[in-house]
Amino acid sequence: MVQISIYRNKNGDICKYKITGHANAAKHGEDVVCAAVSVLSQTIVLGLHDIANININYEVSDGKLICSLPTKGLTRLDRRQANLLFETMYIGFKSLLENYSEYIQIHDKEV
Repeated sequence: MVQISIYRNKNGDICKYKITGHANAAKHGEDVVCAAVSVLSQTIVLGLHDIANININYEVSDGKLICSLPTKGLTRLDRRQANLLFETMYIGFKSLLENYSEYIQIHDKEV
């Protein structure tokens, strides 16, 4: 099962996410659930880094992706762009959950 952990600050803004596990919805290489989660989560890393030019912290390994914003140095524009990207990703995850709840869990936490 894919575990998606969303970490929000006191303002409700996403500041970090962590994806672990595998959906095991199909054979390796044919699992559309894993592929969808991977594309959503990795595209946000690219968007934050390459489009918004935010110096994010991230780690990618087999079955795990962690991405977090820096704790200092974000401008209001940086935060706004990050919010748009993060919330778009979250909407995508919720949509996947509606159709594939047996393979995905989302945990939304305040830190």
